[in-house]
Amino acid sequence: MNWYVIRIAAGKEKKTKELIENQLVKNNNQGLISTLLIPTEKVIQMRKGKKIYVEKNFFPGYLFVECNSISDVENNVKHINGVTSVLKNPLSQEEINRILLRENKKEIEDTLMVNQKVKIIDGPFTSCIGTIKNLDINKLKVKVSVIIFERETILDLKVDQIINAD
Repeated sequence: MNWYVIRIAAGKEKKTKELIENQLVKNNNQGLISTLLIPTEKVIQMRKGKKIYVEKNFFPGYLFVECNSISDVENNVKHINGVTSVLKNPLSQEEINRILLRENKKEIEDTLMVNQKVKIIDGPFTSCIGTIKNLDINKLKVKVSVIIFERETILDLKVDQIINAD
């Protein structure tokens, strides 16, 4: 299965997602789509002097769909109110991993912690082993200490550039 993008009217993501799901049920095509995803995060906003949590879309105007055949999906959703177009080129696995990683910040908080040993899997320091010195979940960044030429060096990395070394 591949991931594709459906362009929709900005601000209508949830409603359009419901309409797509209802259309597929109505046409007995429930197995056509594996996953419909609107990547969101909860952010704090101040309203009338109070902090409230609001869901914010990472990609306003876009809906991500996992399916086998995008042309079959397009035939079923192109007439739905709010759908503007269907992009036929699949997303690469790296792109969808970044989207899902942002979507799953809570998982990152549970799996990564300061002083944990990690292995770098991307960038010029690939395959180096280091220790997490600082973790910024909101920016999805970590500071990792590695030994290079018998000296400690701090690297600023993205969370998707490291894995657990254990």
